[in-house]
Amino acid sequence: MKNQPAKLIQALSALPRSYLALLGEFSLQPIRNAREYDRAAAIVHRLALREGKLDAGEDAYLEVLENIVERYDAKHSSLEVEQVTPTQSLRMLVEQAGMTVTELGNLLGSKGAASELLSGKRKEPSKAQIAKLCARFKVDASAFLLPANSFIGAA
Repeated sequence: MKNQPAKLIQALSALPRSYLALLGEFSLQPIRNAREYDRAAAIVHRLALREGKLDAGEDAYLEVLENIVERYDAKHSSLEVEQVTPTQSLRMLVEQAGMTVTELGNLLGSKGAASELLSGKRKEPSKAQIAKLCARFKVDASAFLLPANSFIGAA
């Protein structure tokens, strides 16, 4: 028992500083409410936009946080079939496939684009991305398109 604090200090000192800094920003534990979810999703989005430029600590942290966010999504997402958006369709397919944002980014050619699509910042994928998504998930392109009536009055 006496050695446990020393072992903890030794284990913490072995972690990359960037990982520890991110832990200070948002600890890696289950998300309990929408406020925590929003904070976690913002960090995932911020890190995903830096694809290919993350150090080992940031990359490890992102991988774990993505899983925590995905678990919260799985428990708290309920969709009505008539009102499914391209973002919701993509989230569901990615979740069912067990994909991470990084894996989706590899498929689409950009982790930033994957993050923006999953967060809803981008409302629908490009035509090239839709073709890749349809081939990967074996679904009709309409799953990734906004309904035509969503454009009425948008001009």
